[in-house]
Amino acid sequence: MKIPFNIPFVSGDEVTYINEVIANKSFSYPGVFSKKCELELSKITGCKTVRLTASCTSALELAALAIDINEGDEVIVPSFTFVSSANAFVLRGAKLVLVDIHPETMCLDESLLEQAITSRTKAIVLVHYAGLTKNIEEVRELCNKHAIYLIEDAAQSMDSYYNNQHLGTFGDIGCISFHDTKNIQCGEGGAILINNKTLIEKIDVIIEKGTDRKAFLAGEVNEYTWKTLGSSYGLSEINVAFLLAQLKALKKVTKKRKSLYGLYQEALNPLKLSGLIDFPETVNKHNAHIFFIKLKDKQQRNELESYLLNSGIAAYTHYSPLHLSDKGKNYPYFCFKRDYSKIESDRLLRLPLFFDLEPDKIKMCGALINQYFKK
Repeated sequence: MKIPFNIPFVSGDEVTYINEVIANKSFSYPGVFSKKCELELSKITGCKTVRLTASCTSALELAALAIDINEGDEVIVPSFTFVSSANAFVLRGAKLVLVDIHPETMCLDESLLEQAITSRTKAIVLVHYAGLTKNIEEVRELCNKHAIYLIEDAAQSMDSYYNNQHLGTFGDIGCISFHDTKNIQCGEGGAILINNKTLIEKIDVIIEKGTDRKAFLAGEVNEYTWKTLGSSYGLSEINVAFLLAQLKALKKVTKKRKSLYGLYQEALNPLKLSGLIDFPETVNKHNAHIFFIKLKDKQQRNELESYLLNSGIAAYTHYSPLHLSDKGKNYPYFCFKRDYSKIESDRLLRLPLFFDLEPDKIKMCGALINQYFKK
């Protein structure tokens, strides 16, 4: 490929921090680097209580356990999302209720929630696609009104803000990903932001396989025992050291990615103005995680994808809506007359975007897309 879709960011300081872990001879969670990293994340996000997890999927599963999801509980999830947003709750016995999205942000349409909520609704999962979001206040008000939990799947939202507040800090719990496809990464990793103080103690037990090991390590009890359901959700110190080096470079990474994002906007804006393509208006202070465009329909999207791939540019589609999947067909789906989850996902094409991407490569990509429409 002349232009790959993604190359994971590396700051250059990761080996230094990993060598410190090796010298300390302490490798499991929670360790010295875990505490440093959680403090750094707390400063960045504004969330006072942060715990590192093995992945964002782990953080979502931890959230499901923390809010006591049981057989028969209903959890509202946008249909356009990664499967982990659903699996975490289905694994605990929840019945999913799928809802449609806003076409401009690809995020949950809050105007559908009143009809989707029932007496069995336990939580709403608000997914911030591409670090974008919309109308969080309305979703939070509905959760307060109906006494249900708000879980933010902020997997793609590190260093994204809404009204100057970090995504993942509006609900009871926020879940973030540090997978190597994300802006900053540690191969596999995640974090859970605990905004509801009543859940902190419980999460600290769940994350330690359902034991009070944390209290034991703090000298608060003489031995630790099994207290509740849990699993091994903590992140290895090796991964944490890698992540800490990345976090130190976060603002530099965001600034560079936003600059590259702007170059795409500049190159493709004439096509947008002429109505041939579309791309989102950034309604919040986003982190430039994904630059996507939308074509007329699925056929044109596939044609452009092939055209770019044949030219050595890796451009890809994204999720297939859950309500169209074999498993997802078992759950109710709420939408208006137009099924935007299907319509918009069929049109969506993601373009290469990563820290080391050179500006002239973006210009090449933009030129090829313009050339495609001229042909």
